Amino acid sequence: MDGMRLEKDFTALVDDRVADGIFRVDRSVYTDQEVFDAEMAQIFEGGWIYLCHESQIPDEGSYYATDIGFTPVVVIRQKDGGLKTFINACSHRAAILTPRKQGKARVLTCRFHGWAYSCEGRCVRIKQEKEGFGEEEFDRSLYDLKVVPRTESYRGFVFGSLEENVPPLREALAGAAGWIDLMVEQSPDGLEVVPGSSTYTIHGNWKMQIENSVDGHHVSTVHRVFANTMRNREERDGLTGMARTEGGRITGKVPSGAYDLGNGHMSIWAQHTTPERRPVYKKKDWLEANFSSGKVDWILNRGRNLAVFPNVALMDNPSTQIRRVRPISPDRTEVTVYCIAHVGEDDEARAARLRKFEDFYLTAGMATSDDMAALEDTYLGSHARAARWNDFNRGLHSMVEGADELAKLGGFEPVTSSESWENETLYFGFYRRWRELMSVK
Repeated sequence: MDGMRLEKDFTALVDDRVADGIFRVDRSVYTDQEVFDAEMAQIFEGGWIYLCHESQIPDEGSYYATDIGFTPVVVIRQKDGGLKTFINACSHRAAILTPRKQGKARVLTCRFHGWAYSCEGRCVRIKQEKEGFGEEEFDRSLYDLKVVPRTESYRGFVFGSLEENVPPLREALAGAAGWIDLMVEQSPDGLEVVPGSSTYTIHGNWKMQIENSVDGHHVSTVHRVFANTMRNREERDGLTGMARTEGGRITGKVPSGAYDLGNGHMSIWAQHTTPERRPVYKKKDWLEANFSSGKVDWILNRGRNLAVFPNVALMDNPSTQIRRVRPISPDRTEVTVYCIAHVGEDDEARAARLRKFEDFYLTAGMATSDDMAALEDTYLGSHARAARWNDFNRGLHSMVEGADELAKLGGFEPVTSSESWENETLYFGFYRRWRELMSVK
């Protein structure tokens, strides 16, 4: 990748002295423009970035327009069933080629000057080519679309990189792969993104959104109103079964935990007090017939949030969600959420999944808006330079190296384990990975 390379050393912004009981991060990592510019070059345009789910590009010619850092890209399903990702810019004058974010086409035609490209990236038409170039042997392939060097999919989740020399995706995912497995293996027919999405912008830094995705410490404070409202609605309307929302993890003290999964990936979980309210519970018999008791226990009885470094969270709590994060500036972050569901699930389960998604994850619901307010307050407070450091030491005294017993039952290998989702030791791995990438020359 051609572009900016690091000119400044940012490693001192992470104060990593765990042996002395200290792990803290300078708050300028959230507010400083130089830090942000380096992140976009080193992290977002220098490594693997989540792009889309394969169900969003099901057929030949299906496309999904997204970005890798500041670079617009488009993922296209090929004739052989494979995937290619191209820079989403006309080779002539750089206009975006996709009329919509998601669609299907035989050719992509630039709306500016009418140049056209096949789904394989070949330039197939230049308006008034002979008049403009005048060569009998003019080589139109000079204007083929630029291919993004790496596109790989893990269990249907598609990632891309502008760098050729990144490690294989499965290696880069480290322990996060096992948590993706817990989501995918719930359904014999796979997963699909439900049509529609919600996009909103937060007045705050992208890392705050990723941190919050796996922050159990805020739940009982920020989301108590949500839990109380759900309970009152259910009592008022006499709701039963899956029409009710599992809220024990919000209002009560339940078993929970947190993991550093390696390479910056993080996860938290909390025990469900009423797992039968979740759509996946209808798969109980099938799961027990096909997987170990440990894996079934993880799928049915624990709500899980996974943050895949650097830009996506996969959540399986009241509903199932993909939350993709796009940095805009140090103080602006765009978030897009999608409901992801089991292919072929019955009407009752799908309806319950969608209603729970709307209640919690949409900005019109009763949880995301509270999160946004908390994060925006946090961003404003981060400008107080007289109070320089964010402390992440909560739970350090009880942190376990490697897998605890529950992780072993689930079949995944974290770097460290923590006994509560309110502990913050999982962020050690996130900021160590951040520091590593921000120090690469």
